[in-house]
Amino acid sequence: MPSDSLTYFRETSEEEVHLSGRKLKVALLSCGLGRVQRGFEISTQRLYDALIKHSDVEVSLYTGGKCEHSTQIINIPRDFLLNTVLAPIAFVNKRRVWEFAYGVEQVTFAIFILGYLWWRKPDVVWTKEAPMAHILYYARMIFGWKFKIVFANGGGFRPATYAIFDHIQQLEETAIEEAVALGVPREKMSLIPNAVPPVQSNISREEARRFFTFAPSDWVVLCVAAWNSYHKRIDFLIDEVASLNDPSLQLLLCGHPEPDSHQLKEKARQASVRAQWRTLTLADMPKALRAADAFVLPSIKEHFGSAALEAIMAQLPVVVHANGSTRLLADTGLVVSDLSQPGSIRARLAQIKAAPPAEEELAKLARTTTERFSESKMAERFVDMVDALVPKKSGVSADGLRKTRSLR
Repeated sequence: MPSDSLTYFRETSEEEVHLSGRKLKVALLSCGLGRVQRGFEISTQRLYDALIKHSDVEVSLYTGGKCEHSTQIINIPRDFLLNTVLAPIAFVNKRRVWEFAYGVEQVTFAIFILGYLWWRKPDVVWTKEAPMAHILYYARMIFGWKFKIVFANGGGFRPATYAIFDHIQQLEETAIEEAVALGVPREKMSLIPNAVPPVQSNISREEARRFFTFAPSDWVVLCVAAWNSYHKRIDFLIDEVASLNDPSLQLLLCGHPEPDSHQLKEKARQASVRAQWRTLTLADMPKALRAADAFVLPSIKEHFGSAALEAIMAQLPVVVHANGSTRLLADTGLVVSDLSQPGSIRARLAQIKAAPPAEEELAKLARTTTERFSESKMAERFVDMVDALVPKKSGVSADGLRKTRSLR
């Protein structure tokens, strides 16, 4: 018998027996979830929900705010800093002050979660927040912990920011191409877009519009994005809508306030743009989709615009920029625009209002999008990714970690 075969017939250690009998343990970390309604937080919640429903992974959710089924971690909230001690200087450099406040939130969260990680001993720690991931990386070195760090690149970070982590979840192919070109091994990355649940609403369009007090004659343009200028370009959207000079058009801006939100609201008022600014819960978001006539995401660089996908799944005509996210739907006939050009949003909205896409066309695109980005498929990919990272500790194949349809 060849010597190599001895590895298959040797006695199993006590430690291996213990490990083979337990589930893979994954910790999801989001310092803003429970307080903030932005992409990072919402996508973390949805990943947790998808794994609970579609896998047998032992998943724990750690959040900075109070959130159902999560463990709340002590931290200093970014909005607390922005509204108190940093308020006098927030207008000097809005973006930098916001980033500093967000950094403080992450650092304090990372410090106080260390005890939980020591106690729970997860196999994999997952987060979208780079400063926090770096703190955990060095804490792991200091304390000799064994968990793997998966960094989800949802913020369009440069490869130098995340190259040290054990694995990177990229949300679209362009980010992988960029990272490979700069020396990050392709096998160190997985392409797993955000999980997007089916859009469901139990209320009629008329009820949804009454919820927002829209008149029957209003033509409603929905934008789901943080209220800022530097990334989401809400100022550009306001200018484009104002240039239409359409008294029936009303903007519905669903997002979370940031330091320049006050100026954006004032800009809309001075431009005589009819706008509602709403911070909605996930439960109320289907009402906004149901009430709208069109959807706009004015940002140029989006590593994965989940809000746009939800709008497509709700059979709304969308106005989006051609980027890495839209490449994932390049074969579906999705219409994209160059939103970097002035007049682009205005022209596309005017076209949609004058000649709305056929219902059959919107329904077909919605079906394709729903199938391609289903919770179950994204959960399956996620399980494959983390299982490959810790094969000796999982003790269960990826097939065993997934819930089959008959078990749901």
